[in-house]
Amino acid sequence: MKDGNLRKILLAGFAGVLVLLAVVFALLPGFQTPKLSLLEPRVVETPAPDLEEYSIEAQTAQPSAMRTASTPAPVYPKTAVNLLVDGVPLFALDGRETVELLIRTYLERCAYEGVGDNSILLKASVAAELSTAPADGSVEYLSYDAALQKLLKNRAYVSVQRTVERADVTVDAVETRRENASALPEGARLFRRLGAGARTLTLSEILYKDGIACSDTETLKRQILVGAEESVLIGTYRASQPDREPGTSEGPHGKDKGDLSFVYPIKGRIASCFGMRKGKMHYGIDLSAAAGTRVVAPESGTVIFCGERAGYGFVIEIRHENGFVSRIASCADVQVELEQHVTRGTPIASLPAGETAKTPILHYELLIDGIPYNPLYYL
Repeated sequence: MKDGNLRKILLAGFAGVLVLLAVVFALLPGFQTPKLSLLEPRVVETPAPDLEEYSIEAQTAQPSAMRTASTPAPVYPKTAVNLLVDGVPLFALDGRETVELLIRTYLERCAYEGVGDNSILLKASVAAELSTAPADGSVEYLSYDAALQKLLKNRAYVSVQRTVERADVTVDAVETRRENASALPEGARLFRRLGAGARTLTLSEILYKDGIACSDTETLKRQILVGAEESVLIGTYRASQPDREPGTSEGPHGKDKGDLSFVYPIKGRIASCFGMRKGKMHYGIDLSAAAGTRVVAPESGTVIFCGERAGYGFVIEIRHENGFVSRIASCADVQVELEQHVTRGTPIASLPAGETAKTPILHYELLIDGIPYNPLYYL
């Protein structure tokens, strides 16, 4: 074959191939030849996980039982442990020391809750077996405060038993002994002794579980404290002549004066006697004398009061033997003092000047065992 003919055959074949390729590209619309880039390749970085989303608070809100398969495992401290109650994990804390502090604080809160002034705590204990195990992510991880609040809100998690001793005191009614007093005006009441009802002290022991009494009260001791009765005198005295001034022999006699010998505390005249006067009881006698007249002790004794007293002015009281007491008012230029011993006839004061246009008066009462009697029976 000649060279010219061979060249023609090759050109025709190459042209056919080009036509065939053009037909194929026409049948594949949208096909594009990939382009190469000389730029630096773009590096796509995956952001690091935010550790705060695995903090204690976050895991407390999302327990492990609710996590999905795609949720990362929680990040616990290396020292984290599970608290086991009777072998069952309750929650996780950051270490065994935190668990011990938690249980101690929880026990103290429960033990002294409701223990009042009349009760004392005898003993308290946890009514469960507590232990720890390395944290495995099976229970929620809590802070110390969150764990304490969880236990306090539901005491059934860790039950506490405590024994409390309680003291109860009951008081009975006061017993009153009443006596008639003929020297007191009718209707008057004089309490000679105040008393109190008998008291009963009861000590009881009570067992509590989770703050609720779970057994009958056991009585440990019962003691009766005897009270003191009170004594009151009821007046029965009636004036012999209500419409007139009382006489020298008004009122009843008291007990015998024995060896005592009373003298008038001042030299003067009797201005008013013992008894009912204008509807009111006059418990002594009034002696009239000039201002400055010397006042003496009616009988030997000890000064038990020396001072001002409402309604009386300056008062001197002298305690004699056998329950007798002299009450003298009103006094001036006082010459004695409290607890001083005086003898019969010893000067103790002087009579002060009376009110305008009135003669000075010295008031004298004689009390026997606390009851005023007519002094004229003993002077």
